[in-house]
Amino acid sequence: MTISNMTLVKIAAIGGMATVTMGLALRFQTNNKIKESPFCKEALKEVRSHKAAVHLLGEPIKDRMIRVDERAKNYVIDNSGKYEIPLSGSKRKGVLHLWLNRNDDKSDWDIQRMELGVDNQPDKRLILKS
Repeated sequence: MTISNMTLVKIAAIGGMATVTMGLALRFQTNNKIKESPFCKEALKEVRSHKAAVHLLGEPIKDRMIRVDERAKNYVIDNSGKYEIPLSGSKRKGVLHLWLNRNDDKSDWDIQRMELGVDNQPDKRLILKS
């Protein structure tokens, strides 16, 4: 029994779409897991209440998709980690840089350092926590 080339093309297209859909769903799920974590909620709350950050970005400050595929910028290794959370306000966009630490696998993450970078001043950062 032979299968026509058109049937093989349809099977490949369906398989490709399923693969892309699953990849995007996994990325979205990972992103939501990070944003729902206590350290991320705490960091976003702090940024939204920081007068200088609000002045730079403008209100309301909204978080955007974290590029979880950029392992050099967003990672956890053992008991330390770093995340870059894209933000946008009414005035401009920015990135919240977080450095995290924890004592062991069972303890909560602590924010060790927080910096806010804005798009129009790439070589300057506002230190929110050091």
